[in-house]
Amino acid sequence: MQGTELETLNLKHFNKILIANRGEIAVRVIRAAQKSGILTVAIYADDDADSLHVSLSDKAIRLPGRTLSETYLNQENIIQIALKSGAEAIHPGYGFLSENAGFAQRVANAGLVFIGPTPENIRLIGEKNQALSYVKSLGISILPSFLGTVGELLQQSSEMDFPVMVKASGGGGGKGMVICNSIDKLLPALEMAERQAMSYFGNEELFIEKYLPHARHIEVQIIADQQGNTVHFFERECTIQRRFQKIIEEAPSPSVNNELRSALTSSALKIARSMNYLNAGTIEFLLDENGHYYFLEMNTRIQVEHPVTEMITKTDLVALQLWIAAGNPLPVSQEKIKISGHAFEVRLCAEDAENNFKPSAGKLVLCKFPEYENLRIETYVKEGSFVSPNYDSLLAKLITWGETRNLALRKMQQVLSETVISAIHTNLSFLAELIDSEPIRLNSIYTRYVDENLDQINIRIQEKKQGLNKHQLAIAYLVYHLQQRNQTDHTVWNQIGYWRICILTEVWVDGEKFEVQIESSPVGQLFIVNQEKYQVSVINSCENLLELKINQESNMFDCLENEVETIVINQGFQFSLRSNLLMKQVSVNSGNAGIDKVFQNLICADLFGKVLKIHVIAGENVHIGQLLLTMESMKTEIHVLCPADARVAKTHVKEGNAVVEKQLLIELEERK
Repeated sequence: MQGTELETLNLKHFNKILIANRGEIAVRVIRAAQKSGILTVAIYADDDADSLHVSLSDKAIRLPGRTLSETYLNQENIIQIALKSGAEAIHPGYGFLSENAGFAQRVANAGLVFIGPTPENIRLIGEKNQALSYVKSLGISILPSFLGTVGELLQQSSEMDFPVMVKASGGGGGKGMVICNSIDKLLPALEMAERQAMSYFGNEELFIEKYLPHARHIEVQIIADQQGNTVHFFERECTIQRRFQKIIEEAPSPSVNNELRSALTSSALKIARSMNYLNAGTIEFLLDENGHYYFLEMNTRIQVEHPVTEMITKTDLVALQLWIAAGNPLPVSQEKIKISGHAFEVRLCAEDAENNFKPSAGKLVLCKFPEYENLRIETYVKEGSFVSPNYDSLLAKLITWGETRNLALRKMQQVLSETVISAIHTNLSFLAELIDSEPIRLNSIYTRYVDENLDQINIRIQEKKQGLNKHQLAIAYLVYHLQQRNQTDHTVWNQIGYWRICILTEVWVDGEKFEVQIESSPVGQLFIVNQEKYQVSVINSCENLLELKINQESNMFDCLENEVETIVINQGFQFSLRSNLLMKQVSVNSGNAGIDKVFQNLICADLFGKVLKIHVIAGENVHIGQLLLTMESMKTEIHVLCPADARVAKTHVKEGNAVVEKQLLIELEERK
């Protein structure tokens, strides 16, 4: 809209807002606000003190306390901070208090603006069973469902058509969801869902709905203003998930034709308009193999995956949230909103995909993202940041745009190959494999594709890693240390001389030994690795980055040295390297040979977390693979299994206990 048009609208504008959240969404809201000329107040817990949202905000206020209930979920404290700081409104982001009707009401009662829907909107559509009944009354299809406690649902089991999905009634984000394939598995599925429901949402009520094994997940973005105008921004495909949590999204959906798009968006608008919805929201649908769609749920907040919609509609949805919350009408009409090109988003998470997505935490020693046109990086971390185990594992969102789906996909492949994260586990190589896979390229996917094919995906990742040229890794390792010869006191490079003729050394790459000889050459250096010759020259060397020309081909390496090894990263894969010329990296034997044959009697925590349930008691005989206890870390449920046939000698923790890394959990003893 032009300036003369804006003047006729009696525009309103916030001077200052508080962001009641953390992580990348807090950064996203801050940037949208600052672009709109709005001052921002950030809040942070102690373990978020070095987060980007703290340094980017105009003012940052520490939250006292250690637990979530004391910090990011402390409603009264957050409201008082907003009032004392002079903020006029609170943006809740996603998660935490974003879909809490009570919080929205308390914000309004305090004379502040809740940047989101009304408390009535949240109450009506936030509780799943109530939402389903409401949407069904509008004539929109839903899946058959049942509501109740564990006992009540068991009584209705004869009416259920298996497989079914057990869900937390007040849940979201993939939490409290368990697939049950038969009636005899229903009780343990209900107990697991109930446990997660209480842990994550404080509401043990469950509901069950028919499960579609090969469904697709499609959602429609809508925004509504206070003047009664509601528009949609088309649909997103969110089918690639792990454990019911999205990891790759794209817009528009390649599964949706114009006819289906019209039906989906019309249904979404019907739902929003019927309830006088306000601000941003997302209506989610399941699409079956026959093209029939069913209402799944409505998220009364901005979504993690909103950037793909922004990229294809050239819109700033968060800025629109601020605009509407201030009382202004939508500045765009439905006919002006068009689809332009295609966008992909991947969620880079601190988790080990090879170890059943086990969460990871720690300091990011290396953290580098490429910079390209039509690429967005949404993150809250930087090099040196500490990733806390107390929150969701999301580190960053990488979003690419292209004129076609194929171009956007190829751009994402390039971006992932050039992204470097080191010192903690991430799903970077996992994302790269998925993006490069035929099922995604051909769009032959469904919501359980990753979970059902996880082993095969990890095998392909390992094959790709093993296919990299390890000779070049050994070369990069030696060049890196040769160039660091005057900066360290624990090497022997000064004694042997730089590029000394006929240096012969042994280099181990992930435990595999290579013999390397270095000879001078008129055009660089000649490396001979296991009798194979490589002409090598240095193109660029800057801190941890090393760019080499090896046999006329350029290759990039990131090198990170610690006391016992050097990590070399190439094409998104990390390798551990050692040599006989670095005093602290000579030994490559772990000294644990045969350890698997020793009885493991102490079961310790691999990471920080909380004990959700203990499944055994002292004196009980247990067998290998049996579930001992269930923990939660970074909003992920971790199952601790028994390593051998044994007897439980003692349990050292109780349900609800917070535990730290390497803390003793259960003590076993050999059976007599």
